[in-house]
Amino acid sequence: MLVFFQHASISFGASGGWYYVSKECIKGLPVALLSMSMGVNQSFFMSLFFFISAYLMPHSFDRKGPKHFFIDRFKRLFIPLLIFIFILNPLLIYLIYGKWGGYGFGPMWFVFTLLVFEMSYALYRILCPKRISIKWKRPTNFGIIVFMVVAGTVAFALRLFCPTGKSILWLQLGYFSLYVFMYALGIVANRNRWLDELHISNALPWFLIAIFIGIPSLMYVLHKYIATVSLFSGGFNMQALFYAFWEPVMCVGICYFLLVYSKVHFNFPRPLLQTLSGDSYAFYIIHPFFVVGCTFLSNLLSISPLARWGLVLLIGIPCCFVLAHCLRFLIGKKWI
Repeated sequence: MLVFFQHASISFGASGGWYYVSKECIKGLPVALLSMSMGVNQSFFMSLFFFISAYLMPHSFDRKGPKHFFIDRFKRLFIPLLIFIFILNPLLIYLIYGKWGGYGFGPMWFVFTLLVFEMSYALYRILCPKRISIKWKRPTNFGIIVFMVVAGTVAFALRLFCPTGKSILWLQLGYFSLYVFMYALGIVANRNRWLDELHISNALPWFLIAIFIGIPSLMYVLHKYIATVSLFSGGFNMQALFYAFWEPVMCVGICYFLLVYSKVHFNFPRPLLQTLSGDSYAFYIIHPFFVVGCTFLSNLLSISPLARWGLVLLIGIPCCFVLAHCLRFLIGKKWI
């Protein structure tokens, strides 16, 4: 749902790239707030997905063994990725622009990257049966600060060559510093059973820093340097330096809190949430069609762009879940 919100917002003028942008976009303060929310989301949500994937993956490998692990990832990741690259992505381009083409990952870049990460881990486990065990009972404040500094330094250095917004082989490598570090951290967290040890009291200070210092500081810096906002994407300048170190602070503060808060309040069976959770991968694969389709149809309505954006969310998200559920019923839950 958060991914849908992100792409629907870009469709109505928020910062970022997407398949289709509405003919009439949101203006003024609302679009500025949406664009800022894009930056906040980008700072944590994909990194959180990588962390969760990594946290669950070692037990999956241990339980299935190398052969069945590879077969499972081939079915659930590689085949849907190929279908999207060679069928769904070109089809979406055709429906928008009337011409076939545009082979690419689209939002499935996450699946491709996850596949690379997981295959790398699996090969490591096969080639090095004696695993390197990192004993880190739970994150300390010093360890968290070191993580932020290292991730920020690597991001700043990486963006000297690969600024954010620039795609290389359909991947925005400028954002990959946190993705790699959070994935590695997920494996460490799994082996040291972090989620059994952590409490809201540990996470709350970092969350408050992210919300009450991180967000206002972003607003201030964006307002001060609005004329040179393009410099935030990378390069040897203060704006890029700020952004590179701002992201890990937001990422740790929000991810840390969401993980421990969810452990306390959502860690028990709820039929509706379990159903939506099961359908979320299929939702992710097909959501571009609903974002684009609902945005296109909204152009037919004589209402404000902000109202049309709200309708796209209210109508598109439930419809996408319904079709995702039907697809899983028809294709089989073992595939998506």
